[in-house]
Amino acid sequence: MNEIEGDIVECGVWRGGFSIFLSYIFPNRNIWVCDSYEGFQPTEGAKYDYPQERHTPRYTHNSIGPLAISLEEVKGYFDAYKLGDQERIKFIKGFVKDSLPTAGIEKISLLRIDVDGYSPTLEVLDELYDKVQPGGYIVFDDSSLYETLDAMKFFFKSKDIEPFVFHPITDEKLNIHTRYIPEGDSGLIGGSYIIKK
Repeated sequence: MNEIEGDIVECGVWRGGFSIFLSYIFPNRNIWVCDSYEGFQPTEGAKYDYPQERHTPRYTHNSIGPLAISLEEVKGYFDAYKLGDQERIKFIKGFVKDSLPTAGIEKISLLRIDVDGYSPTLEVLDELYDKVQPGGYIVFDDSSLYETLDAMKFFFKSKDIEPFVFHPITDEKLNIHTRYIPEGDSGLIGGSYIIKK
């Protein structure tokens, strides 16, 4: 992927561990660390209506809770790994539909989406898909969740993207309309990815 132009962007970072990992894998790239740092956005603020959404009712949007990790805490982890003072590490705070349009992201070589919901997945894709460069990767961390898979199906169809992803370990090509894990939530493997054409 080193020949693909663009930055590394993660949307939905929790404690920042994967962004820290990517910062070491790609030491010469800008790393965008995008999160609300307040948990899930309320459904009434979502761009897309999706009655089957599970996460907002379970994890109330506030600054404390099982998935609401503050920006200060995440920055602390970057400091612990000697990354806190690097200008290439860019923290973006806010719900993606509000923060991404003004973030200043221009070109992307790797986009990792880990926002756990239907509307925020589509909101990320609406804003950033066209910025992913040809040959760049889009990783759907939550492809194992039915909310995310439904968002992927909707977006792929709207953009005339063929309905396939790649297995995160074997790189096997998987049809998004096929259940590969019978007892799984969506039937797809988490972390499935596509390569932008």
